[in-house]
Amino acid sequence: MKLRSPKLGMLLAAAVVATVPLVGTAGAQVSVGCGQTITVDTTLTGNVGPCANNGIIIGANRITLDLGGFRIFGTPNSGDGAGVLLQGRQSVTVRNGTVTEFDAGVVILGGARNTVRAIAARNNIGAAFGTTGPTALYGDGILIQGSSSNTVIDNVAENNGPFSGIGVIRGDGDHPAMPPADAPFNVIQNNSVLSNIACRRGNPPRGFCDNDGIRIEPNVTDTRIIGNNVVGNGLDGIALFGGTQRNFVSNNQTVRNGFVGAVPGDGVRVFGLNNTIELNTGYGNAASGISVARRAPMAGSFPAANVNGRGNTLRQNTAQGNGINDLWDSNRNPDCDANIWTGNKGNVAVPACTLNP
Repeated sequence: MKLRSPKLGMLLAAAVVATVPLVGTAGAQVSVGCGQTITVDTTLTGNVGPCANNGIIIGANRITLDLGGFRIFGTPNSGDGAGVLLQGRQSVTVRNGTVTEFDAGVVILGGARNTVRAIAARNNIGAAFGTTGPTALYGDGILIQGSSSNTVIDNVAENNGPFSGIGVIRGDGDHPAMPPADAPFNVIQNNSVLSNIACRRGNPPRGFCDNDGIRIEPNVTDTRIIGNNVVGNGLDGIALFGGTQRNFVSNNQTVRNGFVGAVPGDGVRVFGLNNTIELNTGYGNAASGISVARRAPMAGSFPAANVNGRGNTLRQNTAQGNGINDLWDSNRNPDCDANIWTGNKGNVAVPACTLNP
């Protein structure tokens, strides 16, 4: 990763014209620069950047930002914020271009019913610990935080980090401060989520990197994750954290994930409860292809008081050639502790209930 000194980054930002003509709804020429707020339908006619404090901010509901095949780019330094920021917005579409070199690519913060389509979110890397202010931290290619009923479809998320290629969260200390809010009914579909292995950057860079391809953080519910190609990510291909419920994960391909994180990762890893995992494939992942709350074999089942890792339905998944197990349930009692495994295929399945017909 290339790093420049803050002084050099400032000089570069000052040396580039940041305003680019755009086409508005009536065809009139308007201009936008780094950090500017737009309130009308807008199509880029050139690149925007390098931007040191957010790229483009969406300032109205029910508008479209079309990148026109161009890119919005930050600097190689920390603290650049979001490439495209939708805060409290509804029914906005962001589409058709590249967002790169920010702390996060496209960020939906609050609001509802927005769409991110045909965006390449690449090399968006969260700031080092100790960075302060509204643009601190992040670490995701496309992030939904405390927002519902959004659609993330037909995008590429590549080499973002240290958290996710595509993430859905209620809110936490690793992202800009806002009260945690529910984030249900989001759809993540037909995306290519590739090689999200980047660590935090800074001067000096920090080594933390636990990237999941698609990351559904604690207590997020009712997400639909369908038809994504998830390859080569640092930790898990698709991860459902503790307290996640009623999420539906179907027809995804997870390949060669889990070789760069703190522990070997899985193709699909489920820590939550009452989720449905069906018709997915998992090949060549570091630990397991499909797993429920995977632990080392000596750890046994979760304590009785812990509701996570139970009540999930896993059916008609196929997993082969994974590093430890193809199918794995950390609950080692004979019935997989209320997880329903049915019609799955795998060469190494532990315990036997993961292969129930």
